Amino acid sequence: MIRAGTRARIEAAHRFGAFYRGYLASHYPMALVSLDAMGADDAALDRFGGRYLANLEPIGSAVVTIAPGDEAAHMGSPRAFPEWVAYFDAAIAADGIEGVLARWIDRLLPAVAAGAFHGAIRTAYALETGSPREVAHALAYWAAAYESLPELPPPAGGLSCDEVLDAVARDPAFAGKRPPGSNILERTTAAARKPELAAHVAATDPSRLDLDAVARALIRAYAASGNFTLLHGVTGTHAFRLLAPHASEPDAALRDLWAALVAAYVGAGAPCVEGWGLSGADSLDWPAIHGRALDRDDEHDIKLAYTCWREWQHRGDDLYRRAASARLA
Repeated sequence: MIRAGTRARIEAAHRFGAFYRGYLASHYPMALVSLDAMGADDAALDRFGGRYLANLEPIGSAVVTIAPGDEAAHMGSPRAFPEWVAYFDAAIAADGIEGVLARWIDRLLPAVAAGAFHGAIRTAYALETGSPREVAHALAYWAAAYESLPELPPPAGGLSCDEVLDAVARDPAFAGKRPPGSNILERTTAAARKPELAAHVAATDPSRLDLDAVARALIRAYAASGNFTLLHGVTGTHAFRLLAPHASEPDAALRDLWAALVAAYVGAGAPCVEGWGLSGADSLDWPAIHGRALDRDDEHDIKLAYTCWREWQHRGDDLYRRAASARLA
């Protein structure tokens, strides 16, 4: 759980919307959760906020009320973000965070890639704040950004997650060919529409599809390329681990995650997934990584350092430390 002062800063920033410059997602609460966990003091939090909050735009006023039973009409509407905040504020006041998550995580996880995975990421980090208000804003962002991908087939083959990405990287239909789109989600969606992708997703062995295997494939692919989309895949997979206990069908949710990650990988141009492709030194230990993260202005550096640390604590894979070190060095 984060410090009270950090939580107060996050809640004070609820005067801003979750979107800015059209479609970009506010990373402010996610960055503050990460910085707090890595040891940031008030001065470090205020230094980051002094730069970052200037990017954000005031939250609008709710125009209508989203009534129970009418939610589908407002899903995927960024304009409805203030209405979604009011909806989730009321729902959490009535049923508590756990009650709302029990109803909504299943509904939202099919759009795990929404907002470049930021709906899931912000919601997972919101749970660490202990703030019902931040959970409401996080769920409101995810609902407002909601966009599910074209359906891909379930795993029915014999390949591991690593082997699936290896096969995609060697496929002339995908290797080095980034689909059109102005952002990560648009390119991921374009990739999911490609008929050739279905065979790769279906080639996954269902008996070897577990979250550890997915996480390993993503950190390996990121370490081999440093690709910005794959960075979001790493942080999105960490977020999924925190949210999965709230899903009524975790296996189905994991299949959605894996399909989204394979599509995102193709959307990134199917970069190399073997070897080491990061330019920074991989020798920093965790205290040094945290120290550097606290001085960074780039919210993606901060979130990746935090994610890698948490996933290293959970899985013990030193590739997380090496990747975080290279990004921060």
